[in-house]
Amino acid sequence: MNCFSKKIFSLTFLIILILPVSRSKAEDLTTSVVKVFVTANRMDYYQPWQSEGTYTASGSGCIIEGNKILTNAHVIADNTFIQVKKNADPKKYTAKVEYIGHDCDLAVLTVKDLKFFNDTTVLELGELPDLQESVSVLGYPQGGDKLSITKGVVSRVELVPYSQSNRKLLAVQIDAAINPGNSGGPVVKDGKLVGIAMQAYKTAQNIGYMIPPPIIKHFFDDNENGSYDGFPLLGINFNNTENAALKKYYGINDDAGGVLISKTMHNSPADGYLFEGDVILEVDSIKIGEDGTYTFRDNERLTLANLINDKQINDDIVLKVKRNENILDIKLTLKKYSPLVPYPEYFDKPPYYLYGGIVFAPLSTDLIHAWGNRWWEQAPVDFNYYLIASGMSNLEKKEQIVVLLSVLSDDINVGYQEFSNEIVVAVNDIKINSFKELVLLLDEAKNSKEFTTILLKSSSKLIIDNTNIDQVDKQILKRNNIPFQYSTDVAEWLGKEK
Repeated sequence: MNCFSKKIFSLTFLIILILPVSRSKAEDLTTSVVKVFVTANRMDYYQPWQSEGTYTASGSGCIIEGNKILTNAHVIADNTFIQVKKNADPKKYTAKVEYIGHDCDLAVLTVKDLKFFNDTTVLELGELPDLQESVSVLGYPQGGDKLSITKGVVSRVELVPYSQSNRKLLAVQIDAAINPGNSGGPVVKDGKLVGIAMQAYKTAQNIGYMIPPPIIKHFFDDNENGSYDGFPLLGINFNNTENAALKKYYGINDDAGGVLISKTMHNSPADGYLFEGDVILEVDSIKIGEDGTYTFRDNERLTLANLINDKQINDDIVLKVKRNENILDIKLTLKKYSPLVPYPEYFDKPPYYLYGGIVFAPLSTDLIHAWGNRWWEQAPVDFNYYLIASGMSNLEKKEQIVVLLSVLSDDINVGYQEFSNEIVVAVNDIKINSFKELVLLLDEAKNSKEFTTILLKSSSKLIIDNTNIDQVDKQILKRNNIPFQYSTDVAEWLGKEK
């Protein structure tokens, strides 16, 4: 169990509820809801010099203060063109993204033509609904062009993995049917916004999730300075302290509660402050139970990760920790931190470098997701080891994991064509800790060495002859219709123009 564990669910981005609402109340809300039309073009992370091709999709959104539209990030991810349309208005208006948070699956759109907002109603942010309360969902699910208004009941409030990012954040479960198109639509109670329809279980009936007010408010507050930093991570693995022998071994009183730190991540906010064997008893004076939860509202509990998520990047946090026989108050700053395998970036052009016909790239969540909706079963085991298994602990203290994606056949790499999806360990016997380091080592080697050696995690070693390698790579690029040998960021590292 850990503060940023990525439990895997088969989820789809949609929500629609099932019981009709009173018409008089529903009519008051129809001028707050919009349909979002998107043309998108995903990058191909496995062939990172090209995109997958354009496609169209639609979702829902709602009008908020300041002539803006709130929707899901996944609705407008990879967009090349966005339009929005009001209920009962045939005209579509061009929109653009003002800011976006993929970790919390939220985005804000603006519309250049302010006439769009005539005769519309702003939705104000309400409070987190209680269990068993009824909420109304508005949106444009597939199966028709008109606005759909339905009703459901809040059944659970807990932290769940958001499909857009794999981040585990607070969400509200409501009984829901499965209909694409409702994503981004408002969930309302007493005329106020209490959620944004987000995702539902693909293999279960009437289990859907909405993004609740605390997450929406965090997103708004984060963007007040004009840039989005995201939700912080503490950077630890921890276990509960329920076992009696474990308590005795670490000298934990039966009623002390707390969680036992099993690992601190390299370069995380906790690095240098928290250590293996520490027991976290309190977070900002809030007592942590032996199961890793704390009291939330009257008869509810949430995991301590939510106390971290409530903070903004660069906020301070105080932890009461038992270390050996001492009780310590440890204050640390939740600086920005990215895990070893970074979260999805969506439409940012992926970095790559081609050398002797071999395609190299950093390991990323985007790349792993290239294996499809069941990537955790289909992606290479070595890749998932670093994303969802013990490799995420980063014991080697690397900045990035570098992979050999594929080999484009040529005389220079004969015998190596079967190599693909391999972790790269070293170049010319120098261990690499980042993609940039690999690029610079390869660039140096071709100008100073007769051969370049590339050591893989599988213990295989590839030997590349550097004779006329620049000309060879140009021929490989031409034969394979690849426009550039490397991505823009690599060109900057090498001091070259693409």
